[in-house]
Amino acid sequence: MQGLSLWPQFQASLPGRSVRIRFHLHFLFPQRTAKPSESSLPALQDLVPIINDQSQYIHHLEEEVRFCKEELSGMKYRIQVVVLENEKLQEELRSRTAERTLREQTLLDASGNIENSWAVADDDSRVPAHRTARSPPSHRNRNQASEATSELEKWQLEMVSSDVVSSCLCTSFWQDLSESQKNCEDLGGRLRHQESLLATKNSNSVGGLCLKCAQHEAVLSQSHSNVHMQTIERLTKERDDLTSALVSVRKSLTEMQQRESSAYEQVKQAVQMTEEANFEKMQALVHCKQLKNEVEKQKERLERELVAQHDRRANEKETMRQEMKKEREDSGAMMMALYQNVAQLEAQVERLTREKKAVASQLEEAQNQLVSHDRDITKVCGEMRYQLNQAQLKRDEAEKEHREYRTKTLRELEMKDQEIEKLGLELSESKQRLERAKQDGARAREECLELTELLGKSEHQLHLTRLEKDSIQQSCGNTTKAQALRAQQREQELTQKMQQMETQRDKTENELYSLLTSQNAFLAKLKEECCTLAKKLEKMTEKSRSGILQLNQENEYMHDKLEKLQKRNEDLEEQCIQHGKMHERMKLRLNQLDKHCQATAQQLVQLLNKQNQLFRERQDLAEEVQVLRSQLGPHCEVGLGIRRLRRQCNSPGRAKCD
Repeated sequence: MQGLSLWPQFQASLPGRSVRIRFHLHFLFPQRTAKPSESSLPALQDLVPIINDQSQYIHHLEEEVRFCKEELSGMKYRIQVVVLENEKLQEELRSRTAERTLREQTLLDASGNIENSWAVADDDSRVPAHRTARSPPSHRNRNQASEATSELEKWQLEMVSSDVVSSCLCTSFWQDLSESQKNCEDLGGRLRHQESLLATKNSNSVGGLCLKCAQHEAVLSQSHSNVHMQTIERLTKERDDLTSALVSVRKSLTEMQQRESSAYEQVKQAVQMTEEANFEKMQALVHCKQLKNEVEKQKERLERELVAQHDRRANEKETMRQEMKKEREDSGAMMMALYQNVAQLEAQVERLTREKKAVASQLEEAQNQLVSHDRDITKVCGEMRYQLNQAQLKRDEAEKEHREYRTKTLRELEMKDQEIEKLGLELSESKQRLERAKQDGARAREECLELTELLGKSEHQLHLTRLEKDSIQQSCGNTTKAQALRAQQREQELTQKMQQMETQRDKTENELYSLLTSQNAFLAKLKEECCTLAKKLEKMTEKSRSGILQLNQENEYMHDKLEKLQKRNEDLEEQCIQHGKMHERMKLRLNQLDKHCQATAQQLVQLLNKQNQLFRERQDLAEEVQVLRSQLGPHCEVGLGIRRLRRQCNSPGRAKCD
C-alpha cells in the first residue's frame, strides 16, 4: 500500500521531468531548436563545455531511467502480491464452500433420519416425553439448510465473477507482454543498425589526433555506447520478468486445479461416511428403545423382591441389635472398673519413676561439683608450677651473670696488674655489685623457700580435697543404698498389689469367660437359624442372579452403544454450533473481502492507467532521444572537419595546432 501511495507523487513528477528535458535541449542546442536554418559550426573553445553539458545531461537521463525501472519493478512486485492474495482468498472460499456443503448435507440427513425415527416411534404405545419435545428443531434445520443453499449459490456466483476478472487480467497481461516484446524487437533492430553505422564511421576515421580531440571523441563514444547497452539490458530484464510472471501464473493455475480435484474427492468420501453413520445411528436408537423397555420391567420385579428382603433383614437386625446392646452395656461396666484399677496402678508407677529421676539428678549434680573442684585444683597446681619455673629461670640467669662477672674480674686482674691504682674505684664498685648480686641471690633463695612452702600448702589442700571427695562419695553411696532399699521395699509393695490385682483380674476373666460361653451358645443357635435362612436366600438369589447377569450383559452392551452414539451426537451438535459461528465469521470475512476486492480492483485499474501513461512517456522519451541523436549528427561532422585541419597543421608543425 505504501508503493501505491507513492504512485501519485511519481505521476505528478513526470510532467516536470519532461519540461526539464526540453529545457536541457534548448539550453544545449539553442540555435538548433530556435533557428534550424541558421546552422553554423561552433568554435573550438565552445566544444568542450558543450560536450561536458551533454555528458551531465546523459548521466541525468540515466538516473531518471534507473528510477523509472525501480518504480516499475516495485509495481510488478505489488501486482504479484495482489495476485497471490487473490489466489489465497479464492482457496479459502473454495475450502469453506466445501465445508459448508458437507455440513448442510449432514444436517439434512440428520433431519430426515430424525423425522423417520419419530414416525416409527408414533406407532408404539409408549413414547418418552423428552424425545417428543425435540421434534420442532427439524423445521429450524430445514430453514438453516435453505439459507445455506442460497448463500452457496451467492458464493458460486461471486467465484465465477472473480474467475472472469482474473481471466481478464491475464489477457491484459498477455497483451502487454506481446506489445513489450514487439517494442524490444524494434529497438534491437534499431540498435543493430546504429552499431553498424558507428562501426563504419570508426573504420573511416584515421589516427593521428591530438590529446584533446581524442578525449572528446572517447567521451562521445562512451556515452552513446552506454546508452545503447542500458536500453538493451532494460528490455531484456523486462522480457525475463514477464516470462517468469507467466510461468508463475501457469503453475498457480495447475496447483489450483489439483486442489479442486482433491477437495471434491474428500467431499465425496465425507458424504458417504455421514450417510453410513446416520443409518447406524437409527438402528441403534430403535434397538435401544426395545432394550430400555425390557430393562425397566425387570427392574420393577427386582425392586419388589429387594424391598421384601430388606424388610425381613431389618426386623432381624433390630432384634439382634437390642440383645447385643444389653451385653455390651454389661461388659462395658466391667471394663470401666478394670480401667480404673489400672489407672491407679499407673499413677503409682509414675510417682516411683519421678522419685528415681530426682535422686539421679541429685547424684549428677554432686558428680558435677566434684569435677569442678578437680578442675580448680589442677588450675592452681599449674599456676604454682609456672611460678616455680619462672623463679628457677631467674635464679639461673643470676648465676650466669655472677659467673660472667667473675670471669671478667679475673681477666682484668691478670691483664691489668699495672693499673691497680686506677681501677681501685672500679673494684670497689664491682664489690658493691657483687654484694647486690648476693643480696639478689639471697632474695631468690627466700622466694624459692616461700614457693616450696606454698607447694606444701597446696599439697596439703589437695590431700584435704581428696579426703572431702572420699567422704562425699561415701555419703552419696550411703544415700543411694538407702534409696535403693526404699525402692526395693516399694517394689515389693507394688508386686504384692499387682498380685492382688491379678487375682481380681483372673476372677473377672472367669466371669467374662462364662458370659462368653453363654453368648457363644446363643450365637450358635442364631447362626444355625441364619444358615437355614441364608440357604433359602441363596436359592432365591441364584435364580435371580442368573437372570440379572444376562440382563447386565445386555445392559452393558447397550450402554456402550448408547455412550458411543451419545458421543457422536454431542460431537455433531458441537460441530453444528461451531459451523454456525464459522458461518457468521465467514459472513463478516466475506464482507471485508468484498470491500478489499473492490479496493484492489480500483487500485488495479489505477495501476493499469498509470502503466499506460508510463508506456506513452517511454515512447516520448525514445522520440526525444532520436531527436537528440539527429541533433548530435552535425557535431560529428564538426569533429571530422577539425581532424582534417589538424592533419593539415601537422605537416608544417604541431606547435601551432597545440
